[in-house]
Amino acid sequence: MNWIESFTSKNKPIVALAPMDGYCDSAFRAVCQKVAGGNIVVFSEFYSADGLHHNPLLAKRVLVHDPIEHPLVFQIFGNTPEIFLSAGKIIESYGAQGVDINMGCPAKKVVKCGYGSGLMVDRDRAMKIVNILAENLSIPVTVKTRLGWNGSDELVEFGQALEQAGAKLITVHGRTYQQEYTGNANWEPIFELQKNVKIPVLGNGDCKNYEDGMKKKWNLGGFMIARGSLGNPWCFLPENYEPTWQERLDVMREHMERMVATKGENRACLEIRKHFTHYLHGFEGVKEYRKRLAVVTSLSETENILKELSELDVLHLETHK
Repeated sequence: MNWIESFTSKNKPIVALAPMDGYCDSAFRAVCQKVAGGNIVVFSEFYSADGLHHNPLLAKRVLVHDPIEHPLVFQIFGNTPEIFLSAGKIIESYGAQGVDINMGCPAKKVVKCGYGSGLMVDRDRAMKIVNILAENLSIPVTVKTRLGWNGSDELVEFGQALEQAGAKLITVHGRTYQQEYTGNANWEPIFELQKNVKIPVLGNGDCKNYEDGMKKKWNLGGFMIARGSLGNPWCFLPENYEPTWQERLDVMREHMERMVATKGENRACLEIRKHFTHYLHGFEGVKEYRKRLAVVTSLSETENILKELSELDVLHLETHK
């Protein structure tokens, strides 16, 4: 039974950490999955299929992971079917539970190469990529895309073609390519797609937390949470769970320790800073500590600051609910 079947067989909504470039590395995925009690699926930040195919060192650096992250799906981008297959087999060999094809990134440098959202308008190539992976991998192949290029009129047809090509699940971001990340996400066309395919469809866009996702999902197979998870891995828990101050600091510490273990102390100190800013957003009396964490240079320095923070009596001004 694959990870999709394990959710659907129990009639459970699929709740997922959305792939976010620069955030969804092994450390963050592990923290989210651990806080969620193993009840979600985590998607990686996107990686180049060409890079994984040509560079074994890249594969070793980004695909090694902690089993606590399972179920784990790696997302890849590119536009060459044979290269996708090579990258997919490499991902499979590292013990991942799935491969996700990026057909939604709106970044111009990505799209001009025919990657990401560019595959929405190169459908023959898009279907060949899905089909070659589906026919040659033992793990499910999924797709993340958008409503369309400048509208949603062709979403159902596109989704049906993806299903026929072998996709086992489709996630749709409720904005078009031309919208990028502006305006509000529109889930209505995503509901319509789910009516017209047999595979699960996940909604994505402006989903703050579990309760918000459950209200939004209607007929969908589930939903993804993206920016709502930053600094708030508790967003995947029901009933708008709000952690204690000490729980928050403990997770910050673990996040840092995991990042040091996977990336080394120097790189971890640079990359953890943006996470710390999110973790401490909305708290009174921590501005100076947040500034210090934004320039932290060692694990020991981080631990000292967190120890100081643990001794504060802090009022949460802006909850993550």
